[in-house]
Amino acid sequence: MKKKRKTRLSRIIRKQQRQQFLLVMATFAILFITLGMIVYNSFENDTYEGIDHGINNQVKLIQGDNKKLTKPQDNIRAPGQDGPSPDPADQHKEPSPHSPFQTSLLVYNSKGKLLNKSSLGNRYTLLKHLPLRKSQLNKKQTIVISGMNFRTKLIKVSKDNNNQFYAGNYVMVVQNIDNQITSLENFERILIISFGAFWLISLILSYFLTHITMRPIIRSWKQQSEFVNDAAHELRTPLAIIQGKMEYLLTKPNDTILDEAESISVSLDEVSRLNSLTNSLLELARADAASSKFEFKITQPDFFLPDPIKPFTDIVESQSKHFEIDISQKVNLNVDRDKIKQLIIILLDNATKYTPKDGTIRISDRVDNGKYYLTVSDTGVGISDEDKTKIFDRFYRVDKSRTKATGGHGLGLSIAQQIVHTHHGKIYIEDNKPTGSKFIVELPIKHKI
Repeated sequence: MKKKRKTRLSRIIRKQQRQQFLLVMATFAILFITLGMIVYNSFENDTYEGIDHGINNQVKLIQGDNKKLTKPQDNIRAPGQDGPSPDPADQHKEPSPHSPFQTSLLVYNSKGKLLNKSSLGNRYTLLKHLPLRKSQLNKKQTIVISGMNFRTKLIKVSKDNNNQFYAGNYVMVVQNIDNQITSLENFERILIISFGAFWLISLILSYFLTHITMRPIIRSWKQQSEFVNDAAHELRTPLAIIQGKMEYLLTKPNDTILDEAESISVSLDEVSRLNSLTNSLLELARADAASSKFEFKITQPDFFLPDPIKPFTDIVESQSKHFEIDISQKVNLNVDRDKIKQLIIILLDNATKYTPKDGTIRISDRVDNGKYYLTVSDTGVGISDEDKTKIFDRFYRVDKSRTKATGGHGLGLSIAQQIVHTHHGKIYIEDNKPTGSKFIVELPIKHKI
């Protein structure tokens, strides 16, 4: 059954990992597509703004709006002309074509007849089928003629224009934009390849990132699942014993309390064990939810160590065991005294349970590299290296048969670890030569006295 539960949990985990991976993958895809569209649109808008700026300058030249031009000599130069400025007397002549072949001017009369065929030269063959559409007046368009790309704008020139050839006619500014279109296509191709490559890289990173980010969640999930299952198992045992004893007592209605004292005593022991287990579970649940209340105060070991140590002196001696106390450090610690007392009781109780008759339990402290160390050692059978890695896990017991005899339920050291971590400290276990174990608690020192 436990194997089936693990298999089911593994399937759920794999499903969650796939969903997380697909979510991250989709997020990266949306991010790259959005970023690519923004970059491409910005580049495209800038390109067309540059093209339109050149066309607008040509329109201003035609309309005689010279104030915004940068070169004074352009004020009397016909658009599309190179070289020195023509004589004003020659302004009635047809405009000359621009060189290199980027911008051409098509002059139409009101009936749509092309008036400057001769000035177009070999461009006439390419542009002769470009009709006058008055509906497109003052509008910019992008058109394709014989596989070539052009940007156009049609204007109506005033009758009192200085150049009589333009006056009262329609002029279409036609600018070849093949270079700009090629740049846009190249940029688009590079953008798609680059973003595609980075997206593939992001998928690989997403895969590893998903596994890395899911590790603590999976670990927590497994711990929670095991915790619930182990807790249910631990609770089931005393409840089953209590139920059995109560059902047995019902079969003896005429017996006195004295007659059934043993059954009642066993039931009470199990109730006490159940109460202890419930309190431990509640404390761990609060710690997991970060809802435990801690009252930290600056204090010294002398103020909180004697209270939990003193009761164990009589307990240890009554079991024919030796108890050694070496507490001498004078330091200030920022701790919750009650929680530290609980920690010490857990460690001393654990050492007392597993120390044989005539064995020795020792508690001592020391200061090293700005840290306060509290050590609880015993001369029991010790703990194997394999068990050391799991000793602080919930419900983990080194020897379950021995633990059952001592009444433990495998939560004490987990609670101890929670307390130490809340105090920003560490707890670990070492071998106590020649035999036994040492639990060492490391706490930060506020400052030395």
